[in-house]
Parts: sequence; C-alpha cells; structure tokens
Amino acid sequence: MIFRFCIALCALCALALSGIVHATDTFEPEPVLKAPLLVQAPLLSGPDFRVVPEVAVRGYMANFLIDTKFGPIRADSVEMLAIRVGELPAMEALDEASRSGAFATALAARAHKTGSAIVNVLTHPVDTITGLPRGVARYLGAQWDKWSGRAQALSDRSQREFENRGDPYRAPQGPMTALRAAPPENPSASVESKNRAWYARTGSEVAREGKRYLQFNSQRRAMAKVLGVDPDSSNPILDQELDTLAWAAVWGDFSAGTALGQIGGTAAVVIGDTGTLNQYVLSQTPEQLRADNEKRLLALCSDETAVRSFLRRGGFTDTLRTALVAELEKLAPKSGCNGLLELAATTRGEIEARYLVNALKLVASQPGTKDGELLTANAAIAWHMPSGKLILPLPVDYLTWNADLAAFFDQSALRAANKLVLVGGEASVLAQRELTQRGWGIVLRAPCAGAPAYARFGEFGPSRLE
Repeated sequence: MIFRFCIALCALCALALSGIVHATDTFEPEPVLKAPLLVQAPLLSGPDFRVVPEVAVRGYMANFLIDTKFGPIRADSVEMLAIRVGELPAMEALDEASRSGAFATALAARAHKTGSAIVNVLTHPVDTITGLPRGVARYLGAQWDKWSGRAQALSDRSQREFENRGDPYRAPQGPMTALRAAPPENPSASVESKNRAWYARTGSEVAREGKRYLQFNSQRRAMAKVLGVDPDSSNPILDQELDTLAWAAVWGDFSAGTALGQIGGTAAVVIGDTGTLNQYVLSQTPEQLRADNEKRLLALCSDETAVRSFLRRGGFTDTLRTALVAELEKLAPKSGCNGLLELAATTRGEIEARYLVNALKLVASQPGTKDGELLTANAAIAWHMPSGKLILPLPVDYLTWNADLAAFFDQSALRAANKLVLVGGEASVLAQRELTQRGWGIVLRAPCAGAPAYARFGEFGPSRLE
C-alpha cells in the first residue's frame, strides 16, 4: 500500500514538474527595430530616398518602407532593401526616357505622370503600416502541409492571369490579357471596341496580337538588360515603367534598348554599372532559360515531374530559378534534390524563393560539404555532411524565439550530436540561449559567396542588438 502510494506521489510530482517546466517556457514577440541595427547607413538614405527608421520584423524578415520621389516602396527583407535601393537609378533613367526622344513621342497621347516630392518619413509611424507579409515563417513552423496545397492553387492562378499594367486600354480577364490591340487611331472609337480582348477576336487578329506580345516581351527584356535590372522585378513602380515604355516601343516601332541607351545623365551611369545581376539571364529568352535549366536539373535530380513542376510553378522568377540551379550544381547533393524541387514549387513569392536560394548559398560556404545529402526538415532544408555533421541554414534577418520555432527545433529530423545553425542575420539573446541549450553551434551573420556588403560577416555584431 505504501509502495503504491509512493509511486502515485512520484507520478504526481513528475506531472507537476512537467507542468512547471511548460509554464516557465519563455517566448517573445517579433520586435520593431531601428533600421541602422540591420543595415549600413548608405542603404537608409540618399539624394532621392529615405527609409522609415522603424522596421517591423515579421516571419523573421525585416520589413522596410522606402520613401522615394516615385512614391513609397516596400522591401520585405534586408536583401530586398538593397535590391530596391539599387533599382532607383534605373527608375530615374526610365522616368527621364519617358520625357524625351522616341519614348516621349510614342507616349504623347497618354497622361504620363511622374512622382511628386519625397514624402516625410516621419509621417509613417510603424503601427500604421498594414498588410505586412508573413516573411518565411512557413518554413520554420509546423503547418507547411496545410499551406502547400493553397500555394499550388495560387501558383496555378497566377500563371493563368497576366495583367497588362502598361496598356491604358482595359479588356476582359482571360488568357494572356496583356495582348491588347494597339491604341486606336480614332480616339472616338467606341468603348466596346476599346475593351474587347484580343482573344475574343478571330482570324489574323489573333496572330497579330500574339506577335505584338512577343515584341513587347523582347522590348521589355532589352531595357532591363541595358539598365542591369531583373526584368521580372517585383518592384511595382519599376515594373509599371518597364511595361509602359515597352508598349511605347511596340506602338512606335523602334528599339527600346537602343533608345534607352541614347539618353544621357542618370541612364549612362546605370548602363556603365550593371551590378551583380546574372548577365546570362538577361541575354536569354524565357523559353531558352527554361530549356537550359531543365537539362541541368535532370542531370542532378531523378524526378522529371518535380523538375518540370519547379520550372512552371512557385514564386521563382527566371533569375531565381537559374540561381537555384547554379547553387545545386555547386553542391551536387548525393540525394534530396527531388524533395527540394517539390518544396520550391510550393513557394508563394519572391521572399520564399530567395530563402531557398540563400539557404543553399549558406551551405556551400561551409568547408567539407562535398558528397553531402540534402534533407528536408518539415519545410526547411538541412545538409548532412559525410562527417555526420548537420548544417541548418537559416537565411533570415532576425530570429526570435516562439512556440513554433521551439517545435521546429525539437523535431526528430534535427537530432544530431554535431550540428550547426547558420543564421543569415541576427538572433535574439533568448533564441541564442535556447539553441545553445539544444546543442546547436551558432554562426550569426553567416558569410556566403556573393553576399553583398551589407550582410558580410563582421560589419555588424550581436552586441548591436543587445
């Protein structure tokens, strides 16, 4: 009887102790940080832009708001901030082109408005910035399977819809709705005639509109190449300008790239320094890139369906797909390629796509990765080295400790005697302590090949955030 009582008492004590441990688990909300703690000063202000000083972290990524003379622009990570600031000279060049030479002539009938004076950043308190994205929280949570189906559906829908933001003549939604007719020569043409989509017409009209679309796409890529920007940039203002001037070149029947190269001033500076953008991507058509990437991937991955799905789905642009293929070739994993492509095909946007590319870059920066295996840990990726060491790349801006992250790191797939987590940015003191207690080695501001100056190791230390 006493023995049973002792066993019951021990059980109650264990249960109580378990409850106490759970009750004392400490989690933290994602913070609002000062921008200088995350990036270098040159990225925070310049002659034509200023960054709102308060930066909200959402889904482990920093969300910046940039005030420019073209209007406010959002950057959903530290990396995207550098890209958006780097695109400003190109936007200036396009704006100048729209007001001179062949472009101005072609656009004469349109009301082309440029941005007004720079906005006072102090009028943008961080709590009024709504609709902040979720960053890359899906990669480090337990709900990925529930989201993947939705991501696939969104991908399908986004590929069917093409909105022509550069053409002033609207038409019903339908396949390739960017393929509008040229502006009517008779301004008094009926509304019905203006709004009739090309695909609703018959005969040679369809062939003519298809040819016009190919010209539009070619003109757009030619300008992007001259300016050294990604033709698939997610910058809405840059995207709008490229669309507008590409259509102007089609309507005016002149070479957009040549016309843009003939203007002076800001454009000449942009043309002289195309940055680090992959010139191979700019010199190929989308069809050529897809065929080349398919061939390269089939040399690494065994699942043809996964390869083709990745090439047509997800949040990857041509530039990012090509970058992912290049990083895979560097690592040449013994296994895990198929799983990575399946994961990549479910990405919902540029930030998630860049996460996977940067994760591979972080792995490749480590010595001894040759002949390793690529693993999928829930929705994140990890690398198992031949030595038995486990590497977990986390290309995030700021890691905070929460219940989802705790569950992620406690999963069986991440159990190893020797393991290292590579954090692209910073981590809170609490996150560092919890990871250390779980046996992880930690590298903050982890270096990787091609990392821009703002992210290089040693320029910002953890003490800046304490």
